[in-house]
Formats: sequence, C-alpha cells, structure tokens
Amino acid sequence: MLHILTKALNSDAAQQMQQAVGEEDIVVLTEEGVQAALKTHWEGWQAYQSRIYLLAEDVAAWGLNAAVTANGLPTVDMNGFVTLTGHHPQIVTWY
Repeated sequence: MLHILTKALNSDAAQQMQQAVGEEDIVVLTEEGVQAALKTHWEGWQAYQSRIYLLAEDVAAWGLNAAVTANGLPTVDMNGFVTLTGHHPQIVTWY
C-alpha cells in the first residue's frame, strides 16, 4: 500500500497514518508533511527506513532543500511519485 501524508507530523492524520502503515508499505510525505525534513528525530525515519520519501517539488516549495541535503533524506520527484502510484493498487491519502 502507498500512504501519502499531506499534513504536519503532529496532526491527527499523521498519527493515524503511523498506526496504519504496514511492513511492506511505502510512505510519501507531501505538502505540510515535508516539514519532516526538519524533524530528523521523528520515529517515522527509523520505522519506515528505506520506504519513506519526501516529494521533491514540495521540499523546494517549502524551502527545505538544504535540510534534506544536510540530513541525507530520500526524495522522489513528481515523475517518481506517479510511478509509485502506478505500482500500488491501494493508495491512502491522509488529510
């Protein structure tokens, strides 16, 4: 399953998502969710490890490129995001 989080990490949506993510699931942080680049202590970075991405276009829009680069955080561009949606028949967007 592909989980798309559009809200900040302290939101109800983020907490609900964290409870729902399975071991095989992928997480993409978009919109307010990309603020996770500033919260490297967030448990999601460890819990989802190589299965979590920040949407590059939103990272740039929020001015977080330096934080992403400094912390070595994984990003996916819009083309990669579209590819992920094509590979996952089940998608949940957390608002």
